[in-house]
Amino acid sequence: MTHVNGYPIYRCRDTGHIVVVHGIELDNRWVVLHNVYLSTKYDAHINIEVCNNIRAIKYLFKYVYKGHDRATVEISRHSDNATEGNVVDTNEIKKYLDYRYVSASEATWRIFKFDMHERFPTIERLQYHLPNQQMVLFRDDDDVQEVATRSAISITMLTIWFKTNQESEVARSLMFDQFPQQWVWNQKLKRWTLHKRGFAIGHMYYAHPTSGERYYL
Repeated sequence: MTHVNGYPIYRCRDTGHIVVVHGIELDNRWVVLHNVYLSTKYDAHINIEVCNNIRAIKYLFKYVYKGHDRATVEISRHSDNATEGNVVDTNEIKKYLDYRYVSASEATWRIFKFDMHERFPTIERLQYHLPNQQMVLFRDDDDVQEVATRSAISITMLTIWFKTNQESEVARSLMFDQFPQQWVWNQKLKRWTLHKRGFAIGHMYYAHPTSGERYYL
C-alpha cells in the first residue's frame, strides 16, 4: 500500500511477541523493516526499504554525500573594553572553508571527476511571449543598437513552432508543451527537428495571472 506522499506503507503483523523497553510493551508492529542475514553479517542496524517514488530516491541519494557530523570549537581572548579598540575580524569565507566537511566517498568521487548526478530525461524549457516581447540575451559590453538589429533575436522557440506547424502535419498534432517529446530544438540552426532517438519533457515558463495577455496566451 502506498501513502499519499509516495512512501510505501508496510504491513507489520501483531504476532503476539512482546518485549518491555523502559517499561513500555512493544510488539512486532514497532519493528522496522530489516533483513536478518544482513544485520547479522555486518553486525549493524540496516533498514530495508522499497524505493518506488522519486521522493524516496532523493531522500536516499543525499546520504552518499552526507558524511560524518563535525563540530569545530575555537577558543580566543578578547576584551570587552571598547576603549581598547579591539575588533573581532569575521572572515566568512574562511569560516565556510573550515566548517565545510567533505566525506571520503565524495572526495574520491570528485578527484576522479565523476558526475555528481544525472538527470533523465532532458527538460526543455519553453519560452512563450507576445510579439516582439521575447527574452534577449547579450553581454554587458555589447552595443544595444547592434543587438536590437540582429535578425536572430526574432527567431525563438515559439515563433519557429508556429512556422513548423504551418509546414508539418505531424507538428500540428502536438501542443507547445508536448512538442519536445518528438521534436528537438537546434540552438545553432534555430529550428525544430524530429527526434532521431530519445525524447524530452517540455516545461513552460510560469506566467502569473497579473501578467495580462501573456497569461491568456
